Parts: sequence; C-alpha cells; structure tokens
Amino acid sequence: MRTKVFDRIKALFNWIKNHKYIFVTIVFLAIIIVVDDNNMISHIKNKATIDKLTDEIREMEADSAEVQDKLKLYTDGDLSVIEDVARAQGLIKKDEDIYIIKE
Repeated sequence: MRTKVFDRIKALFNWIKNHKYIFVTIVFLAIIIVVDDNNMISHIKNKATIDKLTDEIREMEADSAEVQDKLKLYTDGDLSVIEDVARAQGLIKKDEDIYIIKE
C-alpha cells in the first residue's frame, strides 16, 4: 500500500519535471482565479454589484426627475393643481375653498 502511494507521488514529480511549463501555468492560473486577493471570482461579484447599483441609480434619477416636475407644478402657484392634489389626498372636500396666504 505504501509503495503505491510513493509510486504515485514519484510519477507526479516525474510528470512535473517533464512538463514544468504546463505545471507553472496551471499553478499561475489557480492563483489568479482562486487564491489572490484580487481574484477573478471577486472581480465578477464586484462587477455584478456595480451593475446592480448603476441600475438603482438610474431608477432613482428617474424618480427624482418626476418629483422635480411635480414640485415645479406645485410651486408655480397654479391653484387648480394644488386643489386637485388636496382633493386627491382627502384634505379638502368638493364644497370647500382654498386660500393661499403668502408672507
């Protein structure tokens, strides 16, 4: 049993000795893909996170533009828009009047 293990180890070392460039390439790729701090797996995960956050930024910018448009409508002083919003939110009823007091 021990001789089989030693024979396999010896065969492995002989293969490494005869194919050293292939062995070095395999070790180098293993280090780049798995072991290194900046490995490919982390790189792929970081890229996915960046893409996800970029999509969230685009959605938030679109929402911000919509809110800015609504704010502009409300601050222009158009009473019909303010009245419609107040009625939609249930703040006033149909027979009530709105008075805007500016200081």
